[in-house]
Amino acid sequence: MKAQANTCRKCGADNLEYAAICEKCGAELEGPDAAAPGFAAPAGAPKAPGAPKAPSAPKAPGAPSAPMG
Repeated sequence: MKAQANTCRKCGADNLEYAAICEKCGAELEGPDAAAPGFAAPAGAPKAPGAPKAPSAPKAPGAPSAPMG
């Protein structure tokens, strides 16, 4: 079975299918399983690799979660 090229959406370079990061520009690649039916990312959509998730709101120390009694 021939190895498929995984084309980078950012720079258009062909990478090996098992590569997770583009060899040319370093952008995160979406593997062949990302093109599954039902998942359609718009072409050219910027995808920030390792984008930080919003931190959860801090709870007040010692605050009761529900009234007791």
